[in-house]
Amino acid sequence: MNGLPGPAALERAIADPPEVPDVREASDLAGLDRRSVRAEDLLANSVAVIAPAASALSVPFVLLAVVGPGAWLSAVLGFGLALLLAGVFSHYATRIAAPGSMYTWVTRSLGPCAGLLVGASMLLGYAILVAFGLSQTMRRSTDAVASAAPSAPALGAGSQWCIGAAVVVVCLLVSVRGVRVATRLALVVESALVVGLLVLAGLTFAREGAPSLAILSLDGADPWRVLLGAVAVLGITVGFESSAALGGEAERPFWSVPRAMTGALLVAAALYAVAFTAVGTLTAPEGERRGGPAQWWFPESVDAHVADAALSSLLAVSFLALTLCAWNALARVIFSFAREGVLPAVLGRTHDRWGSPVGALLVVAPVAIAPATLTLVTGRQVGVLSMALLQHAVLVLFVAYALVALALPVFLHRIDELTPGPLVLAGLAAALTLLLAGLAIVEDVRGGDLGGLTLTLGSLGSGLLWFVGLRWLRPSSLRRMGIHDETISTDLLGA
Repeated sequence: MNGLPGPAALERAIADPPEVPDVREASDLAGLDRRSVRAEDLLANSVAVIAPAASALSVPFVLLAVVGPGAWLSAVLGFGLALLLAGVFSHYATRIAAPGSMYTWVTRSLGPCAGLLVGASMLLGYAILVAFGLSQTMRRSTDAVASAAPSAPALGAGSQWCIGAAVVVVCLLVSVRGVRVATRLALVVESALVVGLLVLAGLTFAREGAPSLAILSLDGADPWRVLLGAVAVLGITVGFESSAALGGEAERPFWSVPRAMTGALLVAAALYAVAFTAVGTLTAPEGERRGGPAQWWFPESVDAHVADAALSSLLAVSFLALTLCAWNALARVIFSFAREGVLPAVLGRTHDRWGSPVGALLVVAPVAIAPATLTLVTGRQVGVLSMALLQHAVLVLFVAYALVALALPVFLHRIDELTPGPLVLAGLAAALTLLLAGLAIVEDVRGGDLGGLTLTLGSLGSGLLWFVGLRWLRPSSLRRMGIHDETISTDLLGA
């Protein structure tokens, strides 16, 4: 005999599996719809949050105007650093699946104080992403209506607010119905947007011809402007890690989450490259063009109002997907904090049937619409406040990314898996991210804008005060921080 159990013994073990030490009946994340989100849905979530189609339609024009020669190098540097950060995050995501994502990773590495610094930055950054997406959906929808019916009266503040309220209701209902519905909707929307962008770019190449190699020239390039352009490009990628917040609900989280983060950046970079090349033909000196850059995507034969309505509609749909997916990511972070006792327990409730974090999803609604409401009440154009907040929140997330990178060597050392490769990767990613964050702060201060610096210091200060308060009032919650999805009894053979 070879000492292996026979078929009868194996059948008995499956029918009546023995108890396994340290394997619980339920995890700390009980109630979420585990193992339900597919890899392509995770990819769609990250793609939707960084909204590559919307960025590709407008950012190349901005970079060419602001950076000038070397704008392409800004894109290479920005996307290159984002991919370095994705490599750092993947080391965590292949080992831990947690709705708290970045703050959970840092908590497991450096402890609850550093975890709360990152967590506070995530709450602020993701909340502003949601508010930005909602405000831009309202603005672009209003623009589409105005362009489609130029002779009709403009939509008033009340009508615009109703559009926002409808978007809130749609996002809330879809999200409560289940993360699979939300991610599948995002997949359909982003696929359609990618096709739309490629069609516009293809028509542009057919109409304008191949771009000149002059767009790759570095003659007259200003290194300072090139680096500031890299800051802008890195800024349009914030949120690429949002799919990690769905790790506790993914079918194969250790395989799919890292690929979703990296894949989203590759999709964004590819779309940006196509759009930048097409814009190189549009910005070539060929005489006067009508309207602004948005209308340049369309042939002269297309009515300007039709062009504006079509483009505004595409952007509105893109920002709707951003709102929906950022909403779900923010809700998972809130849910994780609630389950740990850091936030009120009611925010950790899940839907009995659909397994969605309904308590956290509901609390996001007023946060989402507040900036747009304040803007409309004060008589300004909707989206102005959220756009300003997003520009400053990008800096907050840069600092959070750097903290996550700095924590990676400690994390790997604790599990005895530290090697030179990840150490170099983490050090390079942290150093470059902090460098770009510093450049952004210097540029803002030189221009008299202290908003980004103030918001970043406020976020870090809030996280520190949060830690002090919890240590004094609820030390048990600090000991619970760092919860993540883990093997439970139903995952075992025969369960």
